[in-house]
Amino acid sequence: MIFRSGAKKNVNKRKMIQRNFKSDKDTRRRQIDTLKIFNDNVQEVIECEEYTVGFESDGRPFVITVFLGPSFPNEKPKVVISPSVEHPWVFGPTGEVNGAPGLLNFTAHSDLGRIVQAIIREMEKFPPQLFGVGEMMNRSGNEAPQIDIPHPPQSGEGLIPELRSLTIEELKELDTDPEFLDDFVAELGAVKNLRTDLDVLLQDIESIAKANMAQEERMTTLREEVNRRSIEFRDLGDKYEMLCALQKKKAEEFSPQHIKELLQIAASISDSECETCAEEFLAGKIDVQSFLNTFMAAKKLSAMRKAKEERLTSQLDSLEKHSLH
Repeated sequence: MIFRSGAKKNVNKRKMIQRNFKSDKDTRRRQIDTLKIFNDNVQEVIECEEYTVGFESDGRPFVITVFLGPSFPNEKPKVVISPSVEHPWVFGPTGEVNGAPGLLNFTAHSDLGRIVQAIIREMEKFPPQLFGVGEMMNRSGNEAPQIDIPHPPQSGEGLIPELRSLTIEELKELDTDPEFLDDFVAELGAVKNLRTDLDVLLQDIESIAKANMAQEERMTTLREEVNRRSIEFRDLGDKYEMLCALQKKKAEEFSPQHIKELLQIAASISDSECETCAEEFLAGKIDVQSFLNTFMAAKKLSAMRKAKEERLTSQLDSLEKHSLH
């Protein structure tokens, strides 16, 4: 019993590991699908392990390489941009992208495709300088490295660059005319970028909604199929219970102990028939030939039933002795 219990635990453990492996594999495949859905120019280098995504920033071609480790998606992927650039998200010497918000907050439920898409959009909106280019230019010109000394921003500089192009009258109008202020804000580059991002998100939401609606008919069919099979399962359950009750009844009827009792009753009935036949002969109700025929048949049947009962009793006793040993 202990061995069977341990074996059962091992089987359950293996099944659990197989389910977890299958689940991680499906999640890994779904993450790769999102990479291909949200990005163009995706190339597979090593199946399920390495992928490249090409894009351009300020007319310069770049390639993002995505490495999926053995524990992905339970661990974040390694993303490398080539050639390397000078950017807060990028570790310059290796080109590894380690500061993107999507990578910093990565979980198994994140969308790999959206993370790479956000990195590409960041590089396209704010074209970075190639890593080491400034240093190489300084060395080639025999100039000492320059140190940028921060200066306090002038009016509007670094906050809203578009304010620098306005006159005093226009600035005053911004302060007094709400309609002019609304038009000015609507034309700001940051607002346009936000509007573009919002349009992209709305398109994504619309495509997801359409995909969900396309699955509605299939979901209805599957729901009806589940209901039908549930009814069929209940019917089979009722039939199974009825057959179990019938089997139990038949098992009791044909049990060796019950058959033994029936043989004893049948032998007793045959003995009673013999006694009745003898009494009728002694009373002169039947002739000799009829008495012999009836009495011999009843006696023979009684002897056969008693012999079967004795043999069955012997077999049951033998089985009981063996079970005790």
